[in-house]
Amino acid sequence: MLTTYLGIAIVITVLILIFVYSGQAFNIGLVIYVIGAISVITGGTLTAFNGGKTLAAVLFFMGAVAIFVIFGLKWFSPGSLFAKTPVPWPPTINTCPDYLVYYGRDVNGVKQNTCIDLVGVSKNGGLKVFPKEAVNDATKVPTDNLYFFSLQTDSSDTNAKNQELCTRAITAGLTWEGITNGESCIMPGGSVAPDGTIIPEGCPKPSA
Repeated sequence: MLTTYLGIAIVITVLILIFVYSGQAFNIGLVIYVIGAISVITGGTLTAFNGGKTLAAVLFFMGAVAIFVIFGLKWFSPGSLFAKTPVPWPPTINTCPDYLVYYGRDVNGVKQNTCIDLVGVSKNGGLKVFPKEAVNDATKVPTDNLYFFSLQTDSSDTNAKNQELCTRAITAGLTWEGITNGESCIMPGGSVAPDGTIIPEGCPKPSA
């Protein structure tokens, strides 16, 4: 009888682990919780059974399993307090490089998607500060391309597009969260392409 109880306890606990762990990253807290559940359920049931309290052992077993299931789902299921669900980095990539603002440039009647710098964030002067008086006055908009950061790309593929924008941002002396830190390109997942390793085509290596 005791062996049956313990076997059922272990099986149920493993099923709880599989259910709440599916789709999540490795969570050491969940592992510790499951180990603790197994220890409490088996230990308490064994103690009561060895004391000749069979009914108490059965009630303890059922109650402990129910409690651990309820709190396991509450604490470790996706979206709960202690769940570790991986999310993409960054959650969203801004339309423009850091501190730049979007500007629809009109070139001979054709609208171009660009970004402009109103505060002077370029580290190398690769992008000139856009005249503030020209923001709302079309007659004062400069024609020099150095005032505009183009968002046009040759490729529609997301990775290739980001690599092209990365190169352009670095050339202009800009940073762009999720694209470049100003020296090298940001790889998928948020890691920086280090010097001496293969870097996606279109992205320069970090400066020495």
